[in-house]
Amino acid sequence: MIHLISKIEALLLEEPLDSLCSASAVYLTIENDILPSLENIRVIVDRAVNSSLLKIGENERKTKVLEVLSQTESGYISVRGLKALKVFNVEKKIPLDHSQEKIEENINELKNLLGHPVSEADVNLYGALKQTLENIHPSNFTWRDPEASMVLSDTSDIVKNLGRRQKSTFLEPRENMKCVVPDSVVAKCNEFVINFNNFDTSLVIRNIFHNKNWKETEAELIKISGRILETLSEIWNNPAFSTNASRSEQSEGTYITDVIIPLIRSSLGDLPNGCICLSTAERQSLARMSETRIGKKPDIMGLLKQNEKNIELMYIESSRIVCSNSKKDDDEVKLWRETLDGASFIGLSCKPPSNQFGVVGIPIAEKDPAGISRYFHLDHAEIPLSPHALHTRSLVRLLLTLRNVMIVNKSLLAQALEQAILHPP
Repeated sequence: MIHLISKIEALLLEEPLDSLCSASAVYLTIENDILPSLENIRVIVDRAVNSSLLKIGENERKTKVLEVLSQTESGYISVRGLKALKVFNVEKKIPLDHSQEKIEENINELKNLLGHPVSEADVNLYGALKQTLENIHPSNFTWRDPEASMVLSDTSDIVKNLGRRQKSTFLEPRENMKCVVPDSVVAKCNEFVINFNNFDTSLVIRNIFHNKNWKETEAELIKISGRILETLSEIWNNPAFSTNASRSEQSEGTYITDVIIPLIRSSLGDLPNGCICLSTAERQSLARMSETRIGKKPDIMGLLKQNEKNIELMYIESSRIVCSNSKKDDDEVKLWRETLDGASFIGLSCKPPSNQFGVVGIPIAEKDPAGISRYFHLDHAEIPLSPHALHTRSLVRLLLTLRNVMIVNKSLLAQALEQAILHPP
């Protein structure tokens, strides 16, 4: 399906406006003289349109692309009729596609890496993962599968099916980043939903490693929580989000500007080891990705300038408040590809400790001692657009975890860069 989405996306982005119509998009889904079902075509066109809209600046083309999506059914009926009349029975030149060869090459390289575990703890884990890959033909993978890019994700079937002990070994780096939120912070969330109160205290840093501990005092966590809750109060009082009807009318830009950015800023403001820049600039990520990636740039990037180097520490993908499942799936793929290339970009600049450093999504991308990328879903939360105690607590926990990870990663990165200057990789 991914190659059909790419074909339609190329049509929407590159072809003349006169060629943009639902029939053109539907026609591109025909393979081996077979027209997919209307339901499948709708999914394909929906994904192509959503990913294209993120890259189009001119309003006229945006309007035409949106028409393609709204007229999918009529385009399907037109193409089905023309196909019945044998109009399309003309020999087509099939373009060469080397993507599957690259996937097979990556799968073989991943198997090779799994055959050389660095630590004793990973011997059993790598053996099980390699055996599973041996039983799966490379043709079963597409670029939407992390394994095709030599990434092992905690949501991959080959990881989910590991034995208990093996899975524990795989997930250990992720578990070491999790901290239990103090009861005082939970109480603060509950209190704020009713009273919108906050506190102000001092800060103390305790250590700079991922070891399940908070890097700031409980009093400081309460202070940051108060700032997050104050931001939430502004969101709850914004008439743009007061009803389901008004929320559905808001654009992606409004959601990013009025909700996402303020919450991230309230979480990452006044970091004890220096600030980072949250950028929404319309530019491509410094981390160069493969030609098969989805999208050209993240919606928001967390940037750090260290030793005259611009380092991307965080990528954020967003959508409108109401969005399709296909948009969520595409953003998931885009995020792990961004974090994979971001980790590689940092690796070229310095040698961060492989068992500690993470690039935050807030999924975590990490390279283990053997050089294999692991991708973890560390936490998730629903952003409450009206007072809701349970969702508020979950969101504050996630934002505090993000802050904690960023404090550690900034410290580790600074040390790694200093070491890289003394001993270049």
